[in-house]
Amino acid sequence: MNERVMQFRIGMFVIVAGLVLTMMIVWFGESPSLLRAQVYLKVRYTEAPGVLEGVPVRKSGIRIGEVMAIAFDQRENQPDGVLVTLALERQFKVRQGSIPRLTRSLIGDVAIDMQPGTGPGYIEPGRTPSDPMTPIIEGEVAPDPSKALAAATKAFERAGDTLDSIKQAGDGLARVTKSADNLDRLLTIWHTTGQNVTGAAQAIKRFIETNEGDFHPALVNLRQVAQKLDETLDPKTREALQAGLAKFSSAAGRLDAAVAELEPALKELGAPSTRTSLTTDIGQTIRRLNLIASDLLLLTSKLRNGEGGLNTEGSLQKLIVQSDLHDNLNRMALSANQALLQLKTVLAALRTFAERVSSDPASMTRGAFQR
Repeated sequence: MNERVMQFRIGMFVIVAGLVLTMMIVWFGESPSLLRAQVYLKVRYTEAPGVLEGVPVRKSGIRIGEVMAIAFDQRENQPDGVLVTLALERQFKVRQGSIPRLTRSLIGDVAIDMQPGTGPGYIEPGRTPSDPMTPIIEGEVAPDPSKALAAATKAFERAGDTLDSIKQAGDGLARVTKSADNLDRLLTIWHTTGQNVTGAAQAIKRFIETNEGDFHPALVNLRQVAQKLDETLDPKTREALQAGLAKFSSAAGRLDAAVAELEPALKELGAPSTRTSLTTDIGQTIRRLNLIASDLLLLTSKLRNGEGGLNTEGSLQKLIVQSDLHDNLNRMALSANQALLQLKTVLAALRTFAERVSSDPASMTRGAFQR
């Protein structure tokens, strides 16, 4: 086959494939922006969470374009923001006063909804993305539904806590209602007690009025006794009495200090026997005595038969009463003694051999070389 024919066929195949690909792109609506009739509009946001290239732009629920570019709004003496370039289909007009509202669904889908404006005319969009005449409008960000859902969840939790508080208050009110009878009885008792106190006060008043003539002489006699007692106690007696009271007070203070020092030991003496964290010497000593007593109890419990007598079937009783166990122990002791004597002879022979080897090591191989 001629080389020129082959090149021609390859070229035709490439051209046909390109035409088919172009037709498929046009038919399926995925043609590049250069093949579409688009105009451009820029929107300024304070923030644009989740906005990416290709995010749809809708108007009244109908897709009219998409996000083409995203950049930071870096203006002098102005707060930072985000500048989003929208590529809109030329056939859709945007009325003046329209607000591009950035919305976010619960599942995270982001879209820009063009809120209809009420202006007298339409916004004149730019021909190209870099056209300096492309208008810039202010956009707004809708509340995040996930944050609103979280706030609602917290509100429901607080409402649940409030309902629990109301329930507790209702329970308290019910308890107060149930105790109303006790309150009535308390008021009755207070009323009876007040009547009794009033009667006692009246009886005391009558007693004082009846014996008023005897109270004055008694007070005079009491005053005289006090004067005589004051005259009896001379200065030396008073000083001795004061010194005795001071010593008594000092002794009482020392006694209180001694009792305070003994208080931990007394508390540990009164503590249950199962307590292990003892800090004083007395408590630890008592605990050791308790442990010794419990061990002795366990040891001697095997010597009793439960009827107030000795257990004749126990091993300790058999060891004391039966002579066979004594004879067996004696034979074991004699056998052990004989074994020790034989072991002593063997150790003596080994010691003699070691001394000979240490004094003349060549004696171990001398006979072997002679053979």
